Amino acid sequence: MQQPQTRPQPRYYLMALFSILVVLIFAVSIITLPRPARAEAAPASLTLTFTCAQAVAYQSGKVCVHTHAGAALTIKVKYCSGYYATSKSLQGTKIANSSGNYTWHWVPETKCRGSATAYVTAKWNGQTVSKSDVFTVK
Repeated sequence: MQQPQTRPQPRYYLMALFSILVVLIFAVSIITLPRPARAEAAPASLTLTFTCAQAVAYQSGKVCVHTHAGAALTIKVKYCSGYYATSKSLQGTKIANSSGNYTWHWVPETKCRGSATAYVTAKWNGQTVSKSDVFTVK
């Protein structure tokens, strides 16, 4: 006589279905949950370096700086007489080139030969740096 085959009870089907459902939910959560963003690198610190400063009265003058590419630059030049240079080429905001360099050229209109000071301010990405450099007007 043959034994009747027994079928699994419905609760085993439910447990298997529940287990599959838990695994699927876990897999979906791994795939779709946002991952923590990588920490962004802090922006580079703004630097400002004078690379040249020279002048010959009533002939030529130049001041060169190196900073971050695209930095906004302003300059003032004070002669030994205490007066500031008024040349148009020294007025307004200039932008450092893609290498971070900028050079101002002007004709120093001063009788005062001796020490002069260039004051430069650089602004970039919310940062500001101001420096000065003393040079000689010949």
